[in-house]
Amino acid sequence: MAQSPYLIPLQTGVNWTTAWRAANTGSIKAFKINIDEVNDMLKEAGTNSIRLYFGLDNGVEKLVLVAVNANGQDIINPTVGGQIISGTYDFCEPCPPICDTASPLLTGQMPS
Repeated sequence: MAQSPYLIPLQTGVNWTTAWRAANTGSIKAFKINIDEVNDMLKEAGTNSIRLYFGLDNGVEKLVLVAVNANGQDIINPTVGGQIISGTYDFCEPCPPICDTASPLLTGQMPS
């Protein structure tokens, strides 16, 4: 299998996430995204990619995900299974509290 052109070195990911935590000390550090929900999004007609928007709900950080077409446009109010849906999703679990505390992306320490 060919390597993804979007793959980055672990050290780059550690550097980026360490910089995020340093600049945003009181902020969410990560979100876990349910793959079944992503697969549902991919079933929307014309889906080429997924866009993530940052949001706040009563001070709690959220991600809003939306399918995107080949022209880079958000797919809003698509018809799926014969029903019109909003096309916007929130199925992410924030870190904290749901974290992989051993991950170098969270600790900033490369594995030995």
